[in-house]
Amino acid sequence: MILRHLSIDCVIFGFKDNKLCVLLWQSDSEVARRFFAEKDNFEDVEVLYSENPMHLGQDYWGLIGSHLPAEEDIDEYAKFILSKSTGLENVYLNQVKTFGKVERVPFKRVLTTAYYAIINPEYHDLRQSEMAKVLNWFEIDKLPKLVFDHKMIINEALKKLRDEVKYHPVGFQMLPDKFTLTELQTLYEGLLNTTLDTRNFRKKIQNMGLLVDTGEKQTNVAHRAAKLYAFDLDVYNKLKEEGLNFRI
Repeated sequence: MILRHLSIDCVIFGFKDNKLCVLLWQSDSEVARRFFAEKDNFEDVEVLYSENPMHLGQDYWGLIGSHLPAEEDIDEYAKFILSKSTGLENVYLNQVKTFGKVERVPFKRVLTTAYYAIINPEYHDLRQSEMAKVLNWFEIDKLPKLVFDHKMIINEALKKLRDEVKYHPVGFQMLPDKFTLTELQTLYEGLLNTTLDTRNFRKKIQNMGLLVDTGEKQTNVAHRAAKLYAFDLDVYNKLKEEGLNFRI
């Protein structure tokens, strides 16, 4: 049975072409109808897809999500949605909060618990599920028309992400295994929407003992090749547990 008043949405952040982006979808109305038709309370939940602006030909986009089955754990189902809809496994997923304004969904009273995930789009192969008509990355400041209060959910998730990256190294998961200091700084400037002093940033990063010089340099670049670094996994895991007070 589907709980018509409870849903889960996933805000999937990625750093693409040096821009902070969010992954959105347009779900397939026919697949959604078949999904709901299999449930015991189909007549009760039919409105959830039939009145969704994405399914009314209005070119709306939305966060990847679903209503919660009665038998599912909410945190585990968030992971399932992420895996089922995109093929993403073992990514960082964190709960944002529950959104419950009375008229946030105009045709039904719905409480939505939102999660955010962070990935490096260049190092994950997205697998579009049959539930999605299309998946697409959008720059955080160039979002399309969104259903319901999904813009607010994205903003709240972004605020939580920006608060967290100051104290925990979660943003590092958007980087490849080997990266330059410039790439690391560009990532944090994008996440925090600010310009960082290069000398101070690099000094603080180096003092953490977090980076390992791989002894390699960039290849196939037009400019002077920069050193490539990796994370010391022991230090990284310790900082994930203890926090790093990354006040930059």
